[in-house]
Amino acid sequence: MEEKKVMEEKEEKTLTKPVSEEQFKEMAKEMAAANYQKVLEDFEKGILHLRDYSGVRKFKSIRRAIRRGHVSLFGDVYPKRPFKNIKTKKGNITYTKRRLYEQFTHKNRTVA
Repeated sequence: MEEKKVMEEKEEKTLTKPVSEEQFKEMAKEMAAANYQKVLEDFEKGILHLRDYSGVRKFKSIRRAIRRGHVSLFGDVYPKRPFKNIKTKKGNITYTKRRLYEQFTHKNRTVA
């Protein structure tokens, strides 16, 4: 009898009540923010949490590259600007390159 009660108590503890989708999304955001804060604190202590080592290959000091904003905290290299930072006209070569790039990356599925 006592063993059954103990087993039932364990089952009750392991089962959780269902939560709504909104509560789940809110909990997920809170957990992601907490994890990001932990990664920031660890970076200040000198601990790195790299998922991708392509930044280590490219830069001499990965910590300096992270501080300067060239690499993310997880080791992903941020891309340089692929196009000039000016407004382009339709007949310009840069405009055509941008349209092709959008089609390749599926940012704009319509054909120009």
